[in-house]
Amino acid sequence: MMTVIADKSILLVEDEAILALYEKKQLEQGGYKVTHVPSGENAIQLVIKDDNPFDLILMDIDLGKGLDGTETATHILNHREIPIVFLSSHTEREIVKKTETITSYGYVVKNSGFTVLDASIKMAFKLFEANELTKSKKEHLETVLHSIGDGVIATDQDGKVIRINPVAEKLTGWSHEDGLGHEINEVFNIINVKTRQKVENPVEIVLKTNSVVALANHTVLIAKNGSEFQISDSGSPIKDLNGDTKGVVLVFRDITAEYNVQSQIAKQANMLDNVLDAVIGTDFTQKINYWNKAAEKIFLWKAEEVYGKNILEILKTKYDTLSNQQVIEKVNLEGSYIGEVVQEAKDGSNRNIEINLVLLNDESDLPIGYIFVARDISDRLKALKQILESEAKLTQIIDSAMDAIISIDNSKKIVLFNGAAEKMFGYESKEIMGKPLDQLIPESFRKQHDKHIDQFGETGVSRRAMGALGQISGLRFNGEEFPIEASISQISVNGEALYTVILRDVSVRTISESRIQRLLHEKENILKEIHHRVKNNMSSLFTLLTLQAKSQDNLSVQTILYEAAGRIKSMIVLYDKLYHSETDNSVFIQDYFPSICTEIVSIFPKNVEVKLDILQETIELNAKLLSSVGIILNELITNSMKHAFAETSMPEIRLRIFKSQNQLVLEYSDNGTGIPDTISFQNTPGFGLQLIGMLVEQIEGKIHIERINYPKFVLKLKL
Repeated sequence: MMTVIADKSILLVEDEAILALYEKKQLEQGGYKVTHVPSGENAIQLVIKDDNPFDLILMDIDLGKGLDGTETATHILNHREIPIVFLSSHTEREIVKKTETITSYGYVVKNSGFTVLDASIKMAFKLFEANELTKSKKEHLETVLHSIGDGVIATDQDGKVIRINPVAEKLTGWSHEDGLGHEINEVFNIINVKTRQKVENPVEIVLKTNSVVALANHTVLIAKNGSEFQISDSGSPIKDLNGDTKGVVLVFRDITAEYNVQSQIAKQANMLDNVLDAVIGTDFTQKINYWNKAAEKIFLWKAEEVYGKNILEILKTKYDTLSNQQVIEKVNLEGSYIGEVVQEAKDGSNRNIEINLVLLNDESDLPIGYIFVARDISDRLKALKQILESEAKLTQIIDSAMDAIISIDNSKKIVLFNGAAEKMFGYESKEIMGKPLDQLIPESFRKQHDKHIDQFGETGVSRRAMGALGQISGLRFNGEEFPIEASISQISVNGEALYTVILRDVSVRTISESRIQRLLHEKENILKEIHHRVKNNMSSLFTLLTLQAKSQDNLSVQTILYEAAGRIKSMIVLYDKLYHSETDNSVFIQDYFPSICTEIVSIFPKNVEVKLDILQETIELNAKLLSSVGIILNELITNSMKHAFAETSMPEIRLRIFKSQNQLVLEYSDNGTGIPDTISFQNTPGFGLQLIGMLVEQIEGKIHIERINYPKFVLKLKL
């Protein structure tokens, strides 16, 4: 910028009048407008109070009485920015240095000549203009720093803060004054949002590398008060004219809201990638711009394969009644379309799809694209088909069942009534559906039946078998009551109890059972009559044998007759017990053995005591088995009566009967002379032991002789 001399006005402050006149004339001849004052006070009056627009002040240092030149200059500069050139005869370094602390526009020694003075004045003008320009740029820079939306922090080459703008003050919590001179890491405290670990400060990186750097993603600035801001920033070196780094300028901005939006978008995208339904986005021309993981799985196309392609080319779709164009027109008009379609996957296979096609609008409610939500229902339709087939089979089974099957709901209303039930009760299914179950139950039994169902529901048991409810009665359409057996089961459907009763008409069976019972009763009477007649005939035979034996003088013949009579007596006792027994062909051992022992002993003239020890548990044996056991016991008693008591004064017979595991054990003994060691079932001269052996084998029992302490016969029978 050129300095125009004619426009410049100079205030000359000189206390020596002659010198002042000389200097004034020289300056005017040089083209300057000059005003002279003799004192500092006069200068202050003109410049500050009268506000004269001087462009430069030539200031003498020694001004006589009052303020000297340096004091006057200081006072003026405190009120106004103006170039001051000191004009003095002093050349002492201290005085020159003192003026430099006040202003730096020049120092001219008096009598140096006009050329030097003029050059100094012009230099001062240029310097002032340069300072004003610098000041203007600085003010502009300050305005920019205050107005910029980003935070700005400047540091020196040691990383210490030299400037903090208002946005940076707000984000860091440090004011410009508080932050000056502090290490950048104190003011600009940053961490990684994920790891919460300290991040290397970009200022340090710039100072190391002497290059521009940017922050890594996910960086959080922790303010002085602990507040956190997601930020983005960069650091650049401040270089001088020689290219040397003199500091760093750090520019950063708060992207918390943007980061939250991006995080939300990422979260939503992640959610969409984890849903089971295919989600596909297109623009308004139906070109694909979003394709989630489920879409890849269902249609076998990768996202990168379909982006930018028309969805109609990728997914060939068959609607039931509409064309693709008609569906799009419907969506454009109504905003959405929901329906079931068939779509072709990448490999050519078809998918049954439930589709929801929605029109996508922007913030101005203008259409910008479409969202396709597709759910693969192929498996569901297949399962539904299987269910329908299963239901059809179940219906056929229920309708073909011989028993009546009736289901009722929680209010005991009929919801299922099969064909057998129609035949049994005389109602058609459509007539009885929805009616109370009481309609099929005789009135006298309804309360009891309701109670049965309520109690069954409370038990939580899933089923009770046929006949568990006992015999109940049903009521036909014509009013006829008939006996039935029932089983009942319950399941829960959507929290509601559903009861199913299977009914069986037992009318015919009841009649048959009554007839069978009558025939059985007749059979029992006939059998008892037979037992009575057999017993009477055997009693006659027993009497004849006994009379014949008593009439014999031959002792051996008499013995044979008595033995035969004893064997018959054992059968008489059995048939007597069978006659009095409540069962058809069996007798309790507690009734049979005491009688047979007493009866057989009574045949013989000798008085013998019979001691019995029979278990308390009632055991019933069939007649065939007891007939053989009775003959065995007869042979043992007869043997004792014949051979054991010849020398015994108080004879006795002992019979002990007990159970051992699954066997019935009979122990027979007497207190007579005992059994010779030479006698056994394999080695016996008499017929009695041989007969016992054969009978035991016949009834699949086991018998042996024990000779420990006293001899006894031990017979074991399987139960």
